[in-house]
Amino acid sequence: MSNTQTGMTLYDTATLIGVVENLKTASTFFLDSFFSQEVVSNDGNVAIDIDVGKRRMSPFVSPLVEGKLVESRRIQTKLFKPPYVKDKRAPDLLRAVRRMIGERIGGNQLTAQQRMDANLAMELADQQDMLKRRMEWMATQSLTNGSLVIQGDGYETAIIDFGRDPNLNIVLSGTDMWDAENSTANPTDDVNKWMSLVMKSSGAQLTDLIFTNSAYYALVKNKEIQQNMLNSAIRANDDVKMTLGPTMNAGARLQGYWGSFRVWLYNEWYVDADNIERPMIPDGIILGVSDQLQGTRAYGAIMDPQLGYIPTPFAPKMWFQEDPAQLVLMMQSSPLTIPTRINASFVAHVAKGYDNG
Repeated sequence: MSNTQTGMTLYDTATLIGVVENLKTASTFFLDSFFSQEVVSNDGNVAIDIDVGKRRMSPFVSPLVEGKLVESRRIQTKLFKPPYVKDKRAPDLLRAVRRMIGERIGGNQLTAQQRMDANLAMELADQQDMLKRRMEWMATQSLTNGSLVIQGDGYETAIIDFGRDPNLNIVLSGTDMWDAENSTANPTDDVNKWMSLVMKSSGAQLTDLIFTNSAYYALVKNKEIQQNMLNSAIRANDDVKMTLGPTMNAGARLQGYWGSFRVWLYNEWYVDADNIERPMIPDGIILGVSDQLQGTRAYGAIMDPQLGYIPTPFAPKMWFQEDPAQLVLMMQSSPLTIPTRINASFVAHVAKGYDNG
């Protein structure tokens, strides 16, 4: 629905959501790959049930005695409070009477309303891109640090700790570093050990290794890895099949396969509150992640009485300010990425790194 009290059409939240959902937004590797589940709460909190598994065995009991009472599997419920996001902006209404880029000069020109709609679509797309980038940042931070630090206007600094096993936060040093001058590192042994720790802690099997630049090139320069890649018998079985030369894509690029792992090279950045561009994942790091992580995109309700505190991933709204005459557009969301089975991942700092903002 819409109204035209200002001479130009204003759109309600339902219409604006429809516009956003029909726009193409940037691809987000971690969200798409490991945080595909979605939960929307009716209030400001999100509850996640976690099956706390133990490697139990059935008890031995004589057929002549009473059966032993066995405790049911425990389900642990964790309560999270997603942070709140507000993106408020005042689009330049003068753009509605200027020629758009690529618009024909003279004849068959767009009407002011058509140009306003085009400008509105661009603003909505930008808001959605910023929200997606914020959530990709949450996803990468939760896997890199096992926690999230929430800072912002009206917020006391808060840490959301997802409780990863400390043994899965690995920092190499000295000659154990993969790129050390006199390195004694064996990447194959290292990854096998870390894979075993993940299996022991969570029961999950790692499926993906996500490398930053210096970590990846330290790996492919390793003599054992190079010999395996040159071994035709191994290559015929796709056991080691990776790109050696310089490559880079925005986001993640599949470099090949190593044993049972998909190997990715990840490059993505964000601009922080101090207007400094930083990498999503600090250089020198490897993330090992299982497709059994059960990552969840959780959303709290929209805390806006005018919108009826609706449970939805995001809610754009617009209104007209009389004096000075101005159209205001705002998107609200309460997002949180939750690595439900956080121990189905590890982080390892294996190289010095050179691109950390």
